[in-house]
Amino acid sequence: MTDIKHTEDGDIDLSNRDLQYTNSDEQHQKDILLSQKGYYKEHPELGVGIADYTNETDPEALLRSIKKEFSTDGMKVSRVTITATGDLEINARYEDD
Repeated sequence: MTDIKHTEDGDIDLSNRDLQYTNSDEQHQKDILLSQKGYYKEHPELGVGIADYTNETDPEALLRSIKKEFSTDGMKVSRVTITATGDLEINARYEDD
């Protein structure tokens, strides 16, 4: 999917003094991970709320939630894992890509 490019902070990227467009899969994934259910008026059931999983002892619940929310949004999820260093690795793309 193509969308308006954002900065790492989530602002619209105007670094070239104009709107820029980019593949937005990763931006959408980030938005879904950070948002709570009810955040999107048009899709109130969408959102992982990853901040709620801080200090959880069972990472499987987080991984299941990510897979479910990404699939519901139309992504084909190949893999979602947490590495030995605690990083989240996601391999998911929208099916029409």
